[in-house]
Amino acid sequence: MDVKKTYQILEGLLDYGEMPCIASLSFLEKMNLLELQQDRYLITNNWITYGNQFQSKKDHLFSILCFMNDYQKYLVEVTLLTALKMSEADDLGGMEVFVSSLPKFSGYAISVLAEIKEVNGFSISRLEKRINQQESQYQSFNRLIFDGSPHYLRIMFYLKHVQAYKQEKVIEDIDLGKKIDDQWQKGRKISTNLILSTLKVRPLYTLVPSILERKIEHPQFQHIFTYPWKLFVFLCCIVRENFEAQGVQAIRFQVVGNGVDVLLTASNHQEFRYGNFDEFAIEFCKVNQYLLFPNELRNLHTVFHNLVERKLITIVDDEYRLPTTIEDVIYHTRLYIPLIAESKQLRGRLEQWIDELREKR
Repeated sequence: MDVKKTYQILEGLLDYGEMPCIASLSFLEKMNLLELQQDRYLITNNWITYGNQFQSKKDHLFSILCFMNDYQKYLVEVTLLTALKMSEADDLGGMEVFVSSLPKFSGYAISVLAEIKEVNGFSISRLEKRINQQESQYQSFNRLIFDGSPHYLRIMFYLKHVQAYKQEKVIEDIDLGKKIDDQWQKGRKISTNLILSTLKVRPLYTLVPSILERKIEHPQFQHIFTYPWKLFVFLCCIVRENFEAQGVQAIRFQVVGNGVDVLLTASNHQEFRYGNFDEFAIEFCKVNQYLLFPNELRNLHTVFHNLVERKLITIVDDEYRLPTTIEDVIYHTRLYIPLIAESKQLRGRLEQWIDELREKR
């Protein structure tokens, strides 16, 4: 296995959710962490749930590599060797920790112990020899994951997570499509990385920054079609203006320092603070069963700042609004079809959800 290439593909999967298929990752398909679609590997809902346990990208990916069966057995043997050495030094706690912490791997550990059993106990030297014979095979993995020889505590950390993995039924992916409503269908996998580089080749299933195949006549707007969360924020501003155009002060996006607060007006006309925009967006994603990866959505206030810099939205009385010049372009040019007509369902769900929040007050 080309460990470097395999890790690069894993990084791509973590960032973009889909990458070209390579045979070395077939073990993850068997574990339902990846699924194969049109010669591409896609992360599954299991991958996303599993990754939510980790605070760092590296720990997530390193633990993923520990699902490889042969390497996993090698790591169990290394851990078992440490536990045996601790027992030999009259530290019985080492073996107790091993057994209690890794019950899923106890069956394999017992089989290894049976092979190295001698009259007076277990042969540590035979286990050491067994492990040494495998070191050249896994040297590249060890250098990548452990920066050298694997060590007990770190192995335990990864194997505990692997052991705790629970497979759920894989949620079927839907073709990305070309319209906004197709791309934002319920259940879509969406990257939360706001600074992710744009893909030059359009993805098939995951919603990530990518260069459009269709041409938008107004270059100023090409940008928001390229970045999903910029489009989402812009559509939220459109929804805000649509409510007001109907004589309803339903929602406002207020500037608070560097952040953005969401203010809602209840049916009794009393305004209240819902929370910040991140909280608003995260809850909308939950309602629509979007699968966000690689981590929780945050810092959407930076998107507002960027759209202001690009003169797509403006600030009026400490509130984010659409400039009238932008509204004219949206509704009176060919931009209307891709931006407004083809986002009718998404905007409708936003409006309905906002109304539900207002009624709950």
